[in-house]
Amino acid sequence: DMHISKNLAYGMMAFAAVMWGTSGTFTVLAIEAGATANQVALFGTLMSAVILVGLLAVFDRKAFKIKVKDLPALTVFAVITGTLFSLAWYNAVDMTSVSTALILLYSYPSMVTIASIFLLGERMTASKAVALPLTFVGCVLVAEAYDLEAVRLNIVGVGLGMFTAIAATVYYVWAKKLLVVYSSSTLALYMTLLMIPGLLIAVNPFEVLDSPLSADAWLYMFLVGLLPGTLGFVVAMFALRHIEASRASMIAGIEPVSGVLLAVLVISETLDLLQAIGIALVIAAVFVLRFTQKEDDEPIVEAPPTR
Repeated sequence: DMHISKNLAYGMMAFAAVMWGTSGTFTVLAIEAGATANQVALFGTLMSAVILVGLLAVFDRKAFKIKVKDLPALTVFAVITGTLFSLAWYNAVDMTSVSTALILLYSYPSMVTIASIFLLGERMTASKAVALPLTFVGCVLVAEAYDLEAVRLNIVGVGLGMFTAIAATVYYVWAKKLLVVYSSSTLALYMTLLMIPGLLIAVNPFEVLDSPLSADAWLYMFLVGLLPGTLGFVVAMFALRHIEASRASMIAGIEPVSGVLLAVLVISETLDLLQAIGIALVIAAVFVLRFTQKEDDEPIVEAPPTR
């Protein structure tokens, strides 16, 4: 891996967040076209796996190499932050709304910052102390979480949404540790491949033979696999090598903003003044973090030497 500047790493994390933000809208479109939430989870991941394996076979053969002793840890990582996360996420979008699912997921930057301080020994800084509440309040406003009617509160959907936040926290903190040993490509590849057995157990892939899906449903599931599933994932993994876990997770706070905007533009979810204020707060939090950081503020996780 090449060394990249801090600014480029922040830009890449922001790009990944925008790609992830497309997930909710494509999910709703796929479900409207006749797919189930579980089918979106399974086929989106399968398509992601095919794209990744193809890309890495051409551009990065070394990505396929791992140590056998690391398989159990990688499998647990993939099941929690991959299989269970995706089943919870797509069903939360289906049961609540894109905005609600996003706000529940976005209670995790607070969790990541707290976890990073206790588990990774990262410092609590004034800028983090300011950015945390800004991010959280901004997300609450964007998703109208103060208006119980608008949120269409649904206990199962909300429970699944909360689980996505916990899984996202595990992902950020654990990925940071795994990236010391493996390249971002390797981690992306094995996480995607190791998600599949669990999804196949949870979702019957042969249902589509009994009730075939429309071409539209397949197209939207392919886009879920390509944009948030592959592109967002690979770019984020690369950026995570060069910035702190808690900062990366706050920059990823662009995701609910772009996700809600896309839902407003494409599937006509509605947006009001308070939501617009929320979007401004989330963006403000990203700037607070970026401009209060000294270049030598923290050790950068460097790529392992290429063999």
